[in-house]
Amino acid sequence: MTRRIFDDESRYLDRYGLLLVVTTIAVVTLSLIDLGPRDDLASALGQLTVSVFVGATLLIALQASGVRRRYQLIANIGIGVGILASLVVVLLQALGDGDAAGLGATSLVWTVLSLFAPILVIRRLVRHRAASVKTLLGAVSAYLLIALAFTFMFLDVNAFGRSFFGSDEPTTSFMYYSLVTITTLGYGDLAAAEPIGRLLSTIEAVVGQVYLVTFVAMIVGLLVAQAQRARDG
Repeated sequence: MTRRIFDDESRYLDRYGLLLVVTTIAVVTLSLIDLGPRDDLASALGQLTVSVFVGATLLIALQASGVRRRYQLIANIGIGVGILASLVVVLLQALGDGDAAGLGATSLVWTVLSLFAPILVIRRLVRHRAASVKTLLGAVSAYLLIALAFTFMFLDVNAFGRSFFGSDEPTTSFMYYSLVTITTLGYGDLAAAEPIGRLLSTIEAVVGQVYLVTFVAMIVGLLVAQAQRARDG
């Protein structure tokens, strides 16, 4: 099954430098652009901008992880739906009709795709037999992708359930909160108000710490093995 889904000879394999750049841009746009339900063209354009960068991030993550084209097509359809929905919102705002509902109906699409992205990147990284700059770039990219995935989950809880923080907050707060949680900084200025939000926050904190410990150990182990081979050779 693995051989049919993944192509370890893909020309896009391990292009984690590009992935890190695009992922960083996606994190920055989500941190600075409020996708709240405002009836103005600027909000709709902001949503489109975020959708484009998030979609590009997920697409590059699939390619760098070696997913075959036939399976990328499924994700491409979801990415296209998300970007198209954002474009429709922009057009409606330009015509003075409709309203911008933040991530709206596309948030679930981004959530599903963003959950797969770090898993696929990590799956590829653990197959590395030597530590390199690509390994480091991929590890950092996966870490940010985990924070991105939890951001969309937090937004979904806020959109389809009760207020995540117990009060209205701009969508930029969710990216900030995700980064603070995964790094366990714990500033205390924002906190989940509902049980599901607290559970997700706890899971993100645990996943973030386990990830760091595991990948630091993996990279150190690869470096030690390389040094040992160099001495023996």
